[in-house]
Amino acid sequence: MSTSGASRIPYDVFALADIQQEKYQALADRVNERMSQFRCERSPHLQSFARTSVRKYEAHGHSRTYVMITATDDTIDVAGFFTVGMTALNFSQASSTARKKLMGNISLEQTGAYSIAELARSDDFSSEQLPGSMILDEAKEVVKRARNYVAGRFLVVDARQEVFERLYQPAGFRQIDVATPPRDMQDVEFITACAVIKDW
Repeated sequence: MSTSGASRIPYDVFALADIQQEKYQALADRVNERMSQFRCERSPHLQSFARTSVRKYEAHGHSRTYVMITATDDTIDVAGFFTVGMTALNFSQASSTARKKLMGNISLEQTGAYSIAELARSDDFSSEQLPGSMILDEAKEVVKRARNYVAGRFLVVDARQEVFERLYQPAGFRQIDVATPPRDMQDVEFITACAVIKDW
């Protein structure tokens, strides 16, 4: 798809698990095909996750993946995806000021939190067509719906420093720790950041 002079694309968000039903077989087949060919060369980890790991994590119940589907030339494509799950948030390395801002008058060293485990846009689409902030907003909506049922205060993400500064920090995330990078990105600096869900 050409991205020169491109405008925002229309898309629908589907939980990958929801479209695996028999009545959506044609859609599921196309989505699975596009995920197995997902291109994200700026992040080998995200590309590999989409192509080889997403179904394993879904089947295990470790996380849920949501795909952003758009129509292209009488077919459909996966323009982006995000994966949400649960994690433990450790405040032991956070400054006392950051801890106070995040925890208020409840003092805990560790708590449960929602997590954006993966978030990616396909290389077939530009940031003008699908800004990272739009993918993040969709992920936040999923977390807000989950919070209505089971509570929860925090949303956590591990991200490269530059991605944090460009995408997550403007959305209200605060850095709280240095994160361990994925195995295939050991030479890249990652950080852990979190946002308070009720602040959205």
